[in-house]
Amino acid sequence: MIRLNRLGDGMKNKLVLWGLVFAWCGMIYYFTESSMFAGANTANWISEIVQKLQLGHVDHINDGFLSWNYIVRKLAHLSVFGLLAVLVWRALYPWRFAMVSAWVFAVICAGLDEWHQSFQPGRTPLLSNVLIDACGAGIALFVVWMYLRRIS
Repeated sequence: MIRLNRLGDGMKNKLVLWGLVFAWCGMIYYFTESSMFAGANTANWISEIVQKLQLGHVDHINDGFLSWNYIVRKLAHLSVFGLLAVLVWRALYPWRFAMVSAWVFAVICAGLDEWHQSFQPGRTPLLSNVLIDACGAGIALFVVWMYLRRIS
């Protein structure tokens, strides 16, 4: 089994790890910049997927809170910022405050992402998205913490 402290040894590995962090941040920026990922478009995608999979008629694809569109979009927020937090944690590991710093980094990025959305046509910045992103980062880091407790 590969130990985590061996993975982070050396400047080259740190540069690769930080490169992954900033590549992921760039992908988040791209999603925010593109109108392709606006709510109406994702509702259309879900509808097309339902039709192609021949799942019949699915109600509530884009009916607001707890619609399929809402659920898919919020799960995307949870997972995207959860992965960001894990990538930042890994880049900072074994620093003592790596988990807290990774969570703060992810939340700051979430806030900047929503602020960036305020300038994009067809996009709506929401404080609730920042809270969902913060929860996603926290859940992902909690899973990492539980894993580390288990293997040590």
